[in-house]
Amino acid sequence: MDNTPIILTGSPGCGKSYWIQKYAETIKKQLFVCPCRKDRTLRDGRQKLHIWARRTEPAILWLEGADDLTPEAQAFLRRILETHASDVLFILECRDAGRLQEPIRSRCKIKRIHPPTWKELEHYLQTEYHEQIRLDEIKTYLKKNEYSYRRVKQCAVLQIEYPEVWKETLEHRMKEQQEIPHLSPDKLIDYIKTGYHPETFIHSLLSDEKLLKDYGTCMEVSGSLWAFLGSALQHRALDKASTTTHKKEE
Repeated sequence: MDNTPIILTGSPGCGKSYWIQKYAETIKKQLFVCPCRKDRTLRDGRQKLHIWARRTEPAILWLEGADDLTPEAQAFLRRILETHASDVLFILECRDAGRLQEPIRSRCKIKRIHPPTWKELEHYLQTEYHEQIRLDEIKTYLKKNEYSYRRVKQCAVLQIEYPEVWKETLEHRMKEQQEIPHLSPDKLIDYIKTGYHPETFIHSLLSDEKLLKDYGTCMEVSGSLWAFLGSALQHRALDKASTTTHKKEE
């Protein structure tokens, strides 16, 4: 079997961890995990990696969050990749493969995991939770840009273990959606007090190209989303008032 190291990359929640676990089951290899996000310098994990990389039994070494490793730790990893045993497969799980050094990337093949579709999430939920969950409620709750294994797992746990909390959460989301057609800058404080998410409202406004550019600028400088939303709604209200006045004059 080809044991060329794999760089597994994709957005948070797209299913990288799920893919690795299922892959290990499929090829029947023992799975070892090195949590690089917690040990960025590999100060605690170097000795383990030395031992694991020289195993004589088939194994997968999963480096969780490999793109968070420091330059020094990546240099150490590069040496390990050059000398590891033939029965050991390295999988470098990361969100941004570009943060890995070129000598590491050149020794690996890259596999990209794309965000899951609802059909894939539905299959995952049915496999993991069987008849315990109500799929229609989870689909109603999640927006398409929120589709991820992490989010559906959170929803399933709430449904099964905390049904009252799940009921309140679902009702809150539905009220949030009902408010979108009636957004007003005068109600901004109420939105904050009610615990609505600003991005839910902002995304409904981004068909306006000018607002889209301003939103991108806001995100780049880590600006307040509530302040941006208030400004956007104020501009929209002024534009509507101006349009109405112009029509009356005509």
